[in-house]
Amino acid sequence: MRAPILSLAAAVLLAGCAADPPRVSEYLDQQTAVTIRSLAEPLIYAHDAPELAANSRDYLSLGLVETNNMGKRKHYLALISWSTIDRHRVGIAAAPVPERVELDLGGKPLELSGASHEPRGFGIGDRLFRPPAGYAGESWYEVTPAQLRALAASPPASIALDGEAGRISYLPWRAEGRALEEFVRDIPDAASGTR
Repeated sequence: MRAPILSLAAAVLLAGCAADPPRVSEYLDQQTAVTIRSLAEPLIYAHDAPELAANSRDYLSLGLVETNNMGKRKHYLALISWSTIDRHRVGIAAAPVPERVELDLGGKPLELSGASHEPRGFGIGDRLFRPPAGYAGESWYEVTPAQLRALAASPPASIALDGEAGRISYLPWRAEGRALEEFVRDIPDAASGTR
């Protein structure tokens, strides 16, 4: 009687593992012929805006990308700005698009600036991490493997944007760190170039 129960438990466990969606994807970009490895789903951070409407928020999608152009690898952090607020209807300026940002990694700030707003120059032709609606803009930052490892070890407790309206902080809304760990685990070792 014990063997069938153990077999059933093993089958249920394996079925659960098989249903777990991939956290990292890899593909050949058809537009640029560059191999792209990225988070399958971005982490989402939110800034409540109750002054505009009840339960309204602006969001930042945080995604990680590795480009591999014939063995030359580069790493990027993408921040996609979007909102659930129909700002055209209420006559309010669009959600802020990041320029200079500060990520709080366990009390240690990681400041990023020098953003590009178009990933095509990095060999990324596809539109990654775009929300289904409310897109406001995007910023891409080149990052080092060491910065990515720090990010995976301590996913951002907050993301602060500095802009015309001052500093705006975004807090985790859907920001599960296992995807970051999986992405970083497959970054090649700088010394050997192997994964």
